[in-house]
Amino acid sequence: MNQLRVRLLLWVLVPMTVVLALMAGLSLANARSTALLIQDRRLLASAEMMAGQVSWQEDRLSAEIPPAALQMFASRERDRVYFQIRAHPGELLAGWPDLPDRVAPDNGVPLYSDIQYRGNNLRMVTLIRRVYRDGRTITVSVSVAESRNAFYHLIDTLWRPILLQESVLLALALALMIVGLTLELRPLLLLRRDLQAREADDLMPLETVQLQRELQPIVETINQYATRLTAQVNIQKRFVADAAHQLRTPVALMSTQLDYAAHLAVDSELKEALRAVRACARRLKDLINQLLSLSHAEAARGTNLPRQNVNLLEVTQQILVDLSVLADDKGIDLGLSSTSTDVSVMSYPTLVHALLFNLVDNAVRYTPRGGNVTVHAGLAGTSAILQVDDTGPGIPDALKPHVFERFSRGNVSDNNGFGLGLAIVSEAARACGGVVELSSRPDGVGLSAVVRLPTGET
Repeated sequence: MNQLRVRLLLWVLVPMTVVLALMAGLSLANARSTALLIQDRRLLASAEMMAGQVSWQEDRLSAEIPPAALQMFASRERDRVYFQIRAHPGELLAGWPDLPDRVAPDNGVPLYSDIQYRGNNLRMVTLIRRVYRDGRTITVSVSVAESRNAFYHLIDTLWRPILLQESVLLALALALMIVGLTLELRPLLLLRRDLQAREADDLMPLETVQLQRELQPIVETINQYATRLTAQVNIQKRFVADAAHQLRTPVALMSTQLDYAAHLAVDSELKEALRAVRACARRLKDLINQLLSLSHAEAARGTNLPRQNVNLLEVTQQILVDLSVLADDKGIDLGLSSTSTDVSVMSYPTLVHALLFNLVDNAVRYTPRGGNVTVHAGLAGTSAILQVDDTGPGIPDALKPHVFERFSRGNVSDNNGFGLGLAIVSEAARACGGVVELSSRPDGVGLSAVVRLPTGET
């Protein structure tokens, strides 16, 4: 019940239903009043017609019942009609003797009443007529009663079309409200889709142009909050970058001093300790470099820095030369294949280098001794394709969505890496407008990493 559309519909539908119910009740009352008026007029006309036929026949009163007085009650409902004509005090002139006797006012106003007679509900009218002769005045009472089948049928005839019309109007109003709410809430749905389509770290302001005036302050408040959050995130990123820069110099100096100390004449235990410290210094240096690469890739996203033409084949060849020593130490066959002689993109050279370097470096590090690592470069439409295939342990499908997270090392249990390589690859690819996909190789051995980069300016 927390849906805005349902709540708005209820706020409109409930009052409309109450109003239409009241209108239906008033319509029923009006139909009943009209049907009652018609029946009373028919009864009164019949009674007056019978009263007009009361006359003296020699020395006694006589009442003749004209056929028209009863024919006016003819209908499909076949109502029963009863009448009674009495000369007071107590002489029955015509009709049913046991019909209930009602005393009408002496002022000539007809008396209407509802009675029970022979198991039927009847509507009856009683009126008084005075007959004069030889100075005498005799009061004659005429009563005519009718069952109520035609009365109820007339109520249905008058009321049901109105009820149907009001129901149709209610349904039409409900349909129009649903359409109207759908159209009016569409900007909110578009805003929701925009938020769902965004990356988790995309804090760009939301558009408020298509929103209604009442909703714009809400989105503006969200934008203000996103701006403050962006400022905090940027502060943290700058802190990491500044800390990495500050650490780079002393670590480099420490590495140089350790290299010098390793060549001094020292005993074997101290030399072993220096070797371990040198290894730790190298790992610390690699971590700092990766943190700087990650910070640079993050900072490049959302900027309008000028792009440059980057020859992917030249960058790949340079990276393979840089990593050839590591590959030779492990006996890994490191190669390059291309389907085109010129594979170039308009992008950021530093980020493209970091992207490809970390992909190939990961492949070489985690491929067992004697394995193969091959880089494929080519063009496919408006995209450049870089594919790195290795014969390493691969990554299970369940872990593939998580390996691009920082410090996530997949299913690898050794201490050779920091879990930042693929995070750098992901951030660099997104900053360059590309995408990265991981899949198992067709032969089931190793991993295939595919990067798609746009060739033109974006």
